[in-house]
Amino acid sequence: MKKTIFTLSLILMLVLSSTTVFAQSNEIIVAIDSERVEFTEESGHPFVDENSRTLVPFRKALESYGATVDWNNDERIAIAEKDDIKVEVPIDQSYILINGEQKATDTQAKIVNGRTYLPIRAVIEAFGSSVEWDAALKTVVITTTPVDAKAIFTEANNKSIDWKNYDADVKVDISLDVPDAAGSVQTMNMKMNMYMTLFVNPMKAKINADMLVNIAGQEMSQPFMNMYMTIDENGMNQYMSMDNNGTYTWIKQTIANEMFGDLLKYDEEAIEKNKEIAEKYTKDVKYFGKYKDEDRTLLRLEYTMSGEIYKDMLGESLENMPAPTNEQEEATYEALKALVDGNFGDTKYVAYIDEETKEIVKYEMDLGDMIQLMMGSMTDLLGEMPQEVSDMLKSMRATMVMEVLNVNQAEDFEIPEEALNAPEMSEYLEQLAQEAAAEETAEEETTEETETEE
Repeated sequence: MKKTIFTLSLILMLVLSSTTVFAQSNEIIVAIDSERVEFTEESGHPFVDENSRTLVPFRKALESYGATVDWNNDERIAIAEKDDIKVEVPIDQSYILINGEQKATDTQAKIVNGRTYLPIRAVIEAFGSSVEWDAALKTVVITTTPVDAKAIFTEANNKSIDWKNYDADVKVDISLDVPDAAGSVQTMNMKMNMYMTLFVNPMKAKINADMLVNIAGQEMSQPFMNMYMTIDENGMNQYMSMDNNGTYTWIKQTIANEMFGDLLKYDEEAIEKNKEIAEKYTKDVKYFGKYKDEDRTLLRLEYTMSGEIYKDMLGESLENMPAPTNEQEEATYEALKALVDGNFGDTKYVAYIDEETKEIVKYEMDLGDMIQLMMGSMTDLLGEMPQEVSDMLKSMRATMVMEVLNVNQAEDFEIPEEALNAPEMSEYLEQLAQEAAAEETAEEETTEETETEE
């Protein structure tokens, strides 16, 4: 139990340290330099063809792009011209012509209900513009002027590594398939709201969370957890107050291990190393355009973080870690080793960057695959899970939106006395075990008395 809680705490820290709205709609949007093209019933609407490629109404899209269009009825060829480039798109053919030169395409232009639809990527790229597909927002992002997405993200991410403190408003949506007492599977939806304050030197965090649970149409809302965490050169301390049948009791876990101080150093050398590691393992950065957010303009970027980053971040420290001398140090070592040895794969994130300040202001991510990979890689540490628990995890869908607030202006906090003076988790778990044993003994005595009377 202690090991599980500690490991999940590490996972939470990693998720929050590298942390999106995944709007779902059936409508496909085309945006040219962040300006949305307005399609109508008359112009036709974009759709995805049998090759999983986006086809868009030829005339509306290309005229919005600034090209002149024509139609060769005899040859059944759509024609677009701009800046001395002529693109010809034959109907039902797997190629286009760029200034007379043939180029293969992975899908074909079509005529549907009397309207011509073209493979948007092939045609727009023929004019020298970039095309990206924002799957979460179902948007074709066309950019006419080159944008160095990797440079924009790296600058913003480096700024975030320099943050001294900040608040984070985190919203997590989770759904699980849960078997009921009769064996029927019910979908349980959970909405968790977390407000976190984090200081990085020395590291300390305050987290308040509540949860709305909906299962079989029944809703239940309740405070879920209050938590404090401190990490310094002496080790890590966690203080948790969780709901226990309406009673909130503080417990703490102290892990005296100087390794945490080494892992989370905040000197100039460590900061520069973190920047280098982040840039090294960040790949496939894509620019998804600009979005208005009240009085500011946000740049939306998607990036992929390699799971190999944990090996680089923690591997050297793990190698230099002295042999564990007690149960806590053993738990620390095993948890970190699981992270280093784990197969976490690549994880996609979305970051919103303030165009004016060049600061990251919001993250979005799909948590489901990431959590399953982490939990799967830690099977040796956590032990084999019951089959029903494993099935629930496999069915999990989860997304997170993390909004960053009050950068370098977060309000400082003190850990309350009742948390500092709380019993250690080992003592608390031992007490629960004793109470459970006492209840079991009492039930057995009651059963024996009833049988004697009969």
